[in-house]
Amino acid sequence: MIREIRKMIFCPMSKEHEEDYTLLCARHVLRYDPVFLWLIICIQVYNILYTLHYTNGTLHSAASRVYTILYVILLSVAAAGLLVCKYMGKRLPDSSGRIMGMQFFFGLFLMIWSACVTIYDQRVSDNISVYLITTFTVAVLVYMTPLQACVVFLGVQIFLCLGLPVFCAEPIDMYGSKVNTTIMSIICLSISARRYVLDRKSYLMQEEMKDKNRKLSHIANHDALTGLLNRRRLNEKMDSLYQHCAEKKLAMTVMMLDIDSFKDYNDIYGHQQGDECLRRMAWCLNQELDPEHEFLFRYGGEEFLYVGAGLSGNAPAEKAERFNTVIRTLIIGPSEQDPRGITVSIGIYTGFPALEQVKDKEWMSYISEADKALYKAKATGKDRWVDFSVQ
Repeated sequence: MIREIRKMIFCPMSKEHEEDYTLLCARHVLRYDPVFLWLIICIQVYNILYTLHYTNGTLHSAASRVYTILYVILLSVAAAGLLVCKYMGKRLPDSSGRIMGMQFFFGLFLMIWSACVTIYDQRVSDNISVYLITTFTVAVLVYMTPLQACVVFLGVQIFLCLGLPVFCAEPIDMYGSKVNTTIMSIICLSISARRYVLDRKSYLMQEEMKDKNRKLSHIANHDALTGLLNRRRLNEKMDSLYQHCAEKKLAMTVMMLDIDSFKDYNDIYGHQQGDECLRRMAWCLNQELDPEHEFLFRYGGEEFLYVGAGLSGNAPAEKAERFNTVIRTLIIGPSEQDPRGITVSIGIYTGFPALEQVKDKEWMSYISEADKALYKAKATGKDRWVDFSVQ
């Protein structure tokens, strides 16, 4: 029961999610808080200029000097906040936690400052508007945990209630001001806590949606049996890979790989063992790839398609020979008593893509040529590779 209540109030996250959420909030702070800080600076500059004008530049009264000092303090803190935002922004993501901490302390300072102004205002009037506006602004703009919100809103409210009578010229009834500010503090505490919960829940829902989309994308683009990229992904990947090779003037190699006599293997050992054979072969071939420049697709049945960028000269033939060797030494029988192996035949085609042919899906001719080379390898004895590349 306690765990459920804690989960409902605090919305706990994993360490990775907490760090990512903090970074997201820090970026939000750096994007919008400078606007708020500039607004504060403009208001305080106006207040200072108005006070100087009202007193003919003399600040002859104690009140004018006190207000000017308060305005200058807030102006200085806001200006310092702008510099800190600029400095911390260059150090993301490492500074995300410090950014959120500094925003909290600025919100606390703003609350104390508004309480001080409101307390000093009571010497001539019962005006509490500065405190009410500031309290609501902090609740809306400053990220706080429910515990931090309690400390800020309730702590400053207690300070305000104790300080309201200090500068009054004569005893007056401040019940209304205390009730109004207390109600506003409670409302703002609720707003801040509610915002904290909703923001975190919204983030978790978005992350859950992203995770589901990633899983759906993986299912859509990968073969369920072998885990390799599927034909659907092949059509998407080949366009971008062909264009990349054309722009960088790199060779593109396509190999068609087919398991020799796989039908006989299936007939002897059954389809389940045939599926296991495909899985193990796919895993072994995948270990031979450079994931940045080489890709392996399940083309259909017992056929696999290799695509590599930047292989030229003897490199494609050496890669194909390596594939033959790896599969030839792979023991894939159903038991130790029947350690049967398999072999593959490979057709190779390497060419240099041209930019003017990108939109014509010229890469399909590479697959066609590799397929012709595969049939030649089958016809000339299997367990070998044949290269149809133009020399």
